[in-house]
Amino acid sequence: MSQDRAEPPELGTLLVDANGKLGVFMGRGGPRYMLRPVRGGCEWEAEPATVREPTPAERETAERQRAEQETVRAA
Repeated sequence: MSQDRAEPPELGTLLVDANGKLGVFMGRGGPRYMLRPVRGGCEWEAEPATVREPTPAERETAERQRAEQETVRAA
């Protein structure tokens, strides 16, 4: 399922790019979507027509990564 629509997703939406890399939607960079790793780090570009919503397993992975990141920040 691609995100091929006129409006981009909401900021913070989880997406998976064409390479299977899970990221958080951070906005647009020209015609492309800007995604950032769930744990933070450098953004990368993805073609809007090639991204998809994560599977339940991918979403669970992202939630676990976010929880781990919060634990690290709190320490």
